[in-house]
Amino acid sequence: MIQHYCKIAFRNILKYKIQSIISIIGLAVGFTCFALSNLWIHYEITYDKFYEGVERTHLLYQEATFSESTFSTYSSYMLATTLRQEFPEVEAACAVYQRETGLKTKEGKTAKVNCMYADSTFLEMFQPTSILSGSMEFLYSNNKIALTEETAMSLFGSTEVLGQEIETDDTPKTVCAILKNVERHSNLYFAAWAMSSQFQKVKSEWGVHRFQTYVRLRKGMDATSFQEKMKNYESGNQWYPKPLEKYKIIPLTQYHYSAINEKLTLKFNYLVLFSIASGMIILCALFNYLSLFITRMHTRNREIELRKVCGSSIRNLFILFGTEYLFVLLLSGLLGMTFIELSLPKFRELSEINGNIYGESFLYFIGILFISYILLIPFIVRRYYRQSGNLFLFRKCSIVFQLIICILFIFCVSILMKQLNHLANGDIGWERKNTAVLRQYVSPESYAAVSAEIDKMPCIVETLKGCEPLFPRYSTLTYRINSWEGKKSTDKEDRVDIICIREGREFINFYNLKLIEGEMLKPDDADKAIINETCARRLGLDDPIGKKINIHQGVTIVGIVKDFHITAPTIPAAPTLFCNKGGLGGSDSDANYGDILIKYRAGTWEDLKKRVDDVYAKISTGNNEYHSLLNIEEEYSKFLKSETLLLKLLGFASIICVLIAAFGIFSFITLSCEQRRKEIAIRKVNGASAKEILAMFVKEYFILLVAASVIAFPIGYALMKKWLESYIEQTAISAWIYLAIFSGIGLLILLCIGWRVWQAARQNPAEVIKSE
Repeated sequence: MIQHYCKIAFRNILKYKIQSIISIIGLAVGFTCFALSNLWIHYEITYDKFYEGVERTHLLYQEATFSESTFSTYSSYMLATTLRQEFPEVEAACAVYQRETGLKTKEGKTAKVNCMYADSTFLEMFQPTSILSGSMEFLYSNNKIALTEETAMSLFGSTEVLGQEIETDDTPKTVCAILKNVERHSNLYFAAWAMSSQFQKVKSEWGVHRFQTYVRLRKGMDATSFQEKMKNYESGNQWYPKPLEKYKIIPLTQYHYSAINEKLTLKFNYLVLFSIASGMIILCALFNYLSLFITRMHTRNREIELRKVCGSSIRNLFILFGTEYLFVLLLSGLLGMTFIELSLPKFRELSEINGNIYGESFLYFIGILFISYILLIPFIVRRYYRQSGNLFLFRKCSIVFQLIICILFIFCVSILMKQLNHLANGDIGWERKNTAVLRQYVSPESYAAVSAEIDKMPCIVETLKGCEPLFPRYSTLTYRINSWEGKKSTDKEDRVDIICIREGREFINFYNLKLIEGEMLKPDDADKAIINETCARRLGLDDPIGKKINIHQGVTIVGIVKDFHITAPTIPAAPTLFCNKGGLGGSDSDANYGDILIKYRAGTWEDLKKRVDDVYAKISTGNNEYHSLLNIEEEYSKFLKSETLLLKLLGFASIICVLIAAFGIFSFITLSCEQRRKEIAIRKVNGASAKEILAMFVKEYFILLVAASVIAFPIGYALMKKWLESYIEQTAISAWIYLAIFSGIGLLILLCIGWRVWQAARQNPAEVIKSE
């Protein structure tokens, strides 16, 4: 019997092959996106779950006012020491320093690995690994290193490597231990463990923020109360009286997917959004297939009645229609698994997920299968007992739902694309296009030779030597001031933090910073400064020109530049002050040494890179010398990597939804024309033209489009307006976007229904009525 039902199901798929293929592909794509996005979400929220007491373990962080990032997790080593000694609520605390380190064997084999710099407190707190062989000298000696099994195998092809020497960024170390491989599903993953002389030097210094501090609270301790106690802690140090004041804590298990972790390939909220979008694709394809299936059930009335006469029960009908229905769903699941297999390499690269993912994917598919079948049951029951229902209403609701999803996707993608274009090409207050910075660590002789060669390159328009670039900033000089001329408050606690950039006229002109008031700095202005608009606002000065700020021996404001954004587009411009190199107690640095800022001709980036590499290959002595040429526009675009990836994902989802809706409408029109053949023939007999019949169908579907637009556009506007508010520079949601989307989908509907209705309207009415 099952074989008989399977044959019927297969024949119906072939009979309605276009509709079936679209349903299968739509469901398969939706399932693939939904399964992979949810696997990624589950992977993110289970980071570090295997550590003992992880539910009580937290990472310390603070808002990074003067950083290119929003938050900073770096702190002093003294923070962990203080927490262990002064806070009875703390069970354990440690400070670690991680960075990518180059390893090189005597044979010349190299590897870039994540190296952990930590002492015994880290081992005692987390116990992330165990020693398989060797000693623990790497915890105390600067010239020892421990390697994990996989690192030893990668470099030496064996784990029997105790006593072998390797170079770590040109510093020789001896392998003294082999460690068990560390779990990769962790924020604390490392492939080598070492100690450095710098680590030992800064352990007692509050001012060096290089470490990440982890703390585990005792059982029953309240994290909020602990954070409040940290805020009020007084150290007794005259320079750092309240060193913990600005620090907050976040559970370790939440850190990896939080906004604090800005190394994420795709922001977690965007990942959740894509998961929801994937679910919408599944619903869109499912409603499309369900509507078509129910319509086909309606056309099989005679078959159903004959089966009932022959003794078929409701159970037999459930098996019959259930087999046909699930047959398409199973095919879509099989195709979905194929899509997962094809996209797996790229997915693993983006998400860093390892291991088998098919088990969890299969569970997601079973859930979708179950929900889909539950949706079908009421329609089979109603059909068996001949209960009346408005089939056309369900069909229209299905079309409206699909159009709502399509409009939402297209609208959101359009605004996202417009905003990204605005951020990538709009005015952010400084010139970044066709600009580069050449960082180098070379001898003065090599620097002079390189500089001379660069000045001769035809692809270069302008250079500026001996300056740290405006972006990316490698160091930041900040002043916290509480006294300035024109201050409206007398409270000394009313302070303003100002970034100081010791660069003058040439630097400002190089980056095309716009002077909006006052005059430019002169070369001999040692006690004068230019500030940005934000600085003037924070100081509360309506007319800042000529006012004095009490920094060092005091500087006088002579000009104001327009705000410029060198941080992530969600971070406001910071108060900034420019003065000449010798200002504010600084010294005139050698303009013939340091970074070289470069402006090059459009379209010559690849030529510039090749020429620079050729120069260093010819001039460099190779004695610990290195260089790095950065394209500033490319570096700034890294701030938008999550948005760019989201645009690609949602753009793909939009195309799938539009295709599903288009073929769904075409299928509905085809079935509708078949069912209304007699009505069309009678209208023609009564004098209706083909154009009038076409207009009747177009009007019906355009009413559905208007209904979908009335629902989708306000929802889309509310969603995208909320998203845009997180950016400092925002694009406008223009009226033409609504008109373009409505017109585009209207044209698509017209194309879908035009040919099929026109074909039905041109049939001979006499032959149609005779056949009916």
